[in-house]
Amino acid sequence: MKKIESANEFLKKNMNLFECPVCHCEFRKIEKNSLQCTNDHSFDLSKKGTIYFLLKGSKNEYNREMLEARYNIAQAGLFNPLLEAVYSHIEHKTGGSLLDVGCGEGSQLDYLTQLGLSGNNIGFDISKDAIQLAAGNFTSAFFCVADLAQSPFATRKYDTILNIFSPSNYEEFERLLKKDGLIIKVVPENDYLIELRKLFYHDQKEKQTYSNQLVIEKFKEHFLEIETRRISYSFSLTKENFLDLMMMTPLSWGASEEAKQYATDHPLAKITVDVRLLIGKNKS
Repeated sequence: MKKIESANEFLKKNMNLFECPVCHCEFRKIEKNSLQCTNDHSFDLSKKGTIYFLLKGSKNEYNREMLEARYNIAQAGLFNPLLEAVYSHIEHKTGGSLLDVGCGEGSQLDYLTQLGLSGNNIGFDISKDAIQLAAGNFTSAFFCVADLAQSPFATRKYDTILNIFSPSNYEEFERLLKKDGLIIKVVPENDYLIELRKLFYHDQKEKQTYSNQLVIEKFKEHFLEIETRRISYSFSLTKENFLDLMMMTPLSWGASEEAKQYATDHPLAKITVDVRLLIGKNKS
């Protein structure tokens, strides 16, 4: 089955998971690979089986080269222990509806399906390049281009929301989750990619530290039943892995060209992954 045909079938079975981002009415039918709401707003499936739900253009820092580097190092296994921990906390591993917020190029959601996650899994990102890569590489989920600020997702339909290294909109998460639905947020800890941070900012000690305290406090304001878990491990790097790591991380955005060259000249043999899992239940 072609990807557009498979996506068409997914939408026919799961139209209730979406709502029109223009008028917030329900979608009523799919006609000639076009998803149409009750007010006749329509969104077309691409040949790769994705839908572009954005109402206006968007700009973001994640270019295709950066996303391809992220794909490469994800396939090398950088995030696997972290994702295995995430998987262990998902309550509806089969048959549930899961939304991966800011899914990037899809590697993390795909690995979760390799671990056994099944059901109605949707990944979205504001980056069209990211979703094109996700749909081009994986068939394990439905991928779409969307923005939380103008959400195309229906109220109270999701058992699980994943929010891994991506911005949050807690009011929107509360709207989307079923009662007792689960949100799993992953944020960096103090030593996340610390070796690379020290390379990029070897002459700026103040940029070698990081605190997630404000992020954790904000999360706790919205979800009463909170569990937190720290995941830390070391990952061995080949030279190719190291170059991909340099390319894919936002840490490089603030580094000077001289600092990037310094890092290139001093490649790392290992990197620390140090994150905090925040797990909360929706009680609203």
